[in-house]
Amino acid sequence: MLTKLRNALACTTLVLSTIPLTSQQASAIDIRDFSIYNSNELTIVGLYVSSQYSQYWGSNILNYALLKGESTRVNFHDDSDQCVYDVKAVYSNGTYDFGRYNLCTTYFMNYYGYGGDYTPRQ
Repeated sequence: MLTKLRNALACTTLVLSTIPLTSQQASAIDIRDFSIYNSNELTIVGLYVSSQYSQYWGSNILNYALLKGESTRVNFHDDSDQCVYDVKAVYSNGTYDFGRYNLCTTYFMNYYGYGGDYTPRQ
């Protein structure tokens, strides 16, 4: 009898200890999270995500440069309910592409071609 009680308590402890972990994982998912894929001939050396209302890009959010054929995931970590953002990809030759996206409905961005459509002002 004592063995059954001890086993039941151990099982209950294991189950209860996993509940907070599961809810933490669920709260880490944000509808605005998206993946980018580099199909461009050039390396993506910078990725900037900014509110559509901001005049500033902020800092590069890539942890490493994306070579042709590589991809990465962008995760949001704030409490904002904003969906529309400007996204800019900067290539190794200094050119860049940018666009405005509804990240609540965009899950994947594919950058292709040779370099960007825009060049920085001199």
